[in-house]
Amino acid sequence: MAGRMLKVGVELSGEPESPGEWLADAQAVESAGAEALFLGEGGLSRASLLSALAAVTSRIQIDGAGADEVARRLARGRLVEAWAESAWLRVEVPADRAEWQRQHEQAGRSGALGVLVPMSPKLLDLLRNPDQEDDRSDLQLAQG
Repeated sequence: MAGRMLKVGVELSGEPESPGEWLADAQAVESAGAEALFLGEGGLSRASLLSALAAVTSRIQIDGAGADEVARRLARGRLVEAWAESAWLRVEVPADRAEWQRQHEQAGRSGALGVLVPMSPKLLDLLRNPDQEDDRSDLQLAQG
């Protein structure tokens, strides 16, 4: 497994104050380089949310469980229903870049497809600034 590039999956979960928050988060993680989006539990219609996420993103793959025909068309082949969350190593948002590296190494050793991380500003900082030594998540990074 040495040298294999691991994917970064991001979980949008909880109940956002506004669905627009999830849409902005999806655009932000896509532009930061994440490869996949997963939806956690929430009170919104899953099919509607998948359609909206597919409409505001262009590259990132989306866990398509529960998608309807509208979401499938908007996603243009980016909905993936074959992924099991068990194929991903679920990790917490790392405290620092050294922990982020350890999580990737652990996922590689386990044979996981990648790491699955909850959405957070710290995660955006890690994805956008992988070589930066200091934590920049308090800068309120622009989303999108």
